[in-house]
Amino acid sequence: MKSMTGFGRGECLSRGTRYAVEIGTVNRRNAELVFNLPRELAVQENILREIIAPSVARGRATVTASVSSGQESRPLLEPALFRRLYREISAVQSDLKIPGVPTLSDLVRLYASTPRETSSVPQADSLALAKAARLAVRSLEAMRAKEGAHLARELRRLLASFAAEINAIRKLAPAVTAKHREAMRARLEALDPAFAADDGRLARELALFADRSDITEELSRLESHLKQFSTGLGAKEANGRTLDFLAQEMFREGNTIGAKANSAEVTRRVIKAKTELERLREQVQNVE
Repeated sequence: MKSMTGFGRGECLSRGTRYAVEIGTVNRRNAELVFNLPRELAVQENILREIIAPSVARGRATVTASVSSGQESRPLLEPALFRRLYREISAVQSDLKIPGVPTLSDLVRLYASTPRETSSVPQADSLALAKAARLAVRSLEAMRAKEGAHLARELRRLLASFAAEINAIRKLAPAVTAKHREAMRARLEALDPAFAADDGRLARELALFADRSDITEELSRLESHLKQFSTGLGAKEANGRTLDFLAQEMFREGNTIGAKANSAEVTRRVIKAKTELERLREQVQNVE
């Protein structure tokens, strides 16, 4: 089991250039990849997608990448260029017999418009970027697996608490049905003393009441859902959607049992069971 939330980072240094990739994931119903890349790495999005997408079966993954040169940044001003501009302007003034000397403002204006070499990041190295992405995925997977193991333990604990309440309800079910049957018999006899124990009308009414108050089918379906959920906790593939669906079905069966049983003790157990199940459903939302 893996959690949908996690973070991973990877770096790779190639020919003096550092490539870094970060992946942050949060829970979402479907899989979604969002890329925030600098201009020089925008063309590498498909490479990053091919590496990262297989690891995101569900959830939103935000991918950021950066590239930086390992060399020190160049100075804003180049003294040698200023000296060269001063000499050339002075020579032109001398040849043209223009009085005066070049001012600082003259040099700055000319310096700003003079083409010169600029520091730039070299063309992106796809192999280095891919290596950084794989390291980020490895880091992300480790964190999500660790969180997933914690989720699995918590889900098993909550499932056991829920199952205990359902088992208690199962033990109460026969007595609840018998109690309602006797109560129904007493009411019918009080309304019409002509009812006898072997009266066909009484038998039909009791049968209908027993059918309406019987929770055997709901308990049977709950047992099946519990087994499937327990098995799903050990699945190797992403199955968060399946677990979420089973939790919803168990919640629905619990509501039906509470409505049909019409027993204070069963109702109390159903409320406790639904409380544990609601906690379980909240945790399932984070399972990939």
